[in-house]
Amino acid sequence: MDNRSVKIPGGAIGLPMVLHVGHVQSHFATRNTWHSHPGFELIFLLDGASGYEFENEPAVELHGGHFLVIPPQTVHRGLHDVRAPCTLCGLALNGTPPRAWRNTPFTLSDGRRILAALQRASLEAHYMDPSLRWLVRRLMTEVLGFPTHARRVEAQAVLRALVCVVLVETVHQGLASPATPGAFVSAAITYLREHIHDTVYMADLVRRLGFSRARVFEMFKAETGLPPNEYLQRLRIEEAEKLLGQTNQSVTEIALATGFGSGQHFSTVFARYTGISPTDFRKGAKPKGPSSLQDVAR
Repeated sequence: MDNRSVKIPGGAIGLPMVLHVGHVQSHFATRNTWHSHPGFELIFLLDGASGYEFENEPAVELHGGHFLVIPPQTVHRGLHDVRAPCTLCGLALNGTPPRAWRNTPFTLSDGRRILAALQRASLEAHYMDPSLRWLVRRLMTEVLGFPTHARRVEAQAVLRALVCVVLVETVHQGLASPATPGAFVSAAITYLREHIHDTVYMADLVRRLGFSRARVFEMFKAETGLPPNEYLQRLRIEEAEKLLGQTNQSVTEIALATGFGSGQHFSTVFARYTGISPTDFRKGAKPKGPSSLQDVAR
């Protein structure tokens, strides 16, 4: 599967206070180098996991179901210069004063309040409740279809309305408490960490947690944005990075020590999440993948 992205300028949908709204779906690691935006950037992570680091602020890890607000002119990049495999929606606001909000569904006073609220919610992972998650998915659907239907007035109106509603709902939820892990996902992650070096069967996790297999996968993904088996893969890559940097074990030895069946399979998975091979990682090539998985969820 290929990575794909679509970006729609705010001017194309009659929203001058929006720089652009976009959709990104990546199935393997891609570069996301240092950059900044003139206004606020809102990142809604629907599936997968990814992280962001900043020049003068602590890094923030996101899992599916979280969003992040990045303030204007804040220099940032993907964690270790990469965007990990994920599906996200990005909304960048224009950096001009509140006059950019004229001739939009918002008043100038609305614009000032929204910008102030976004500032207060900046640089922390926030949980999207089901209503916001539904709105963002609908927004992404319209973004993907917009290039084909851009000349249709109704397409512009629908996309314009969705951007506005998502923005309002984001402000509302962004003023709530930052995301914290739930008891279920904490117990599941603890089990996976304890068995990172073993062959893990999802049936064992299911029995341990006392739910049906379908329910376990549903609940785990709702909390983390990942199914348990993919979360375990990421934990193993994290451990492999440590072993590559701190030991003289061969790639095959590290593969077996972190639960992979072969060195070849390990190398394929490692490159998917980091963008480089284990050998290049050990030689000192810039890591491009996740260095840690914080136990964050709802």
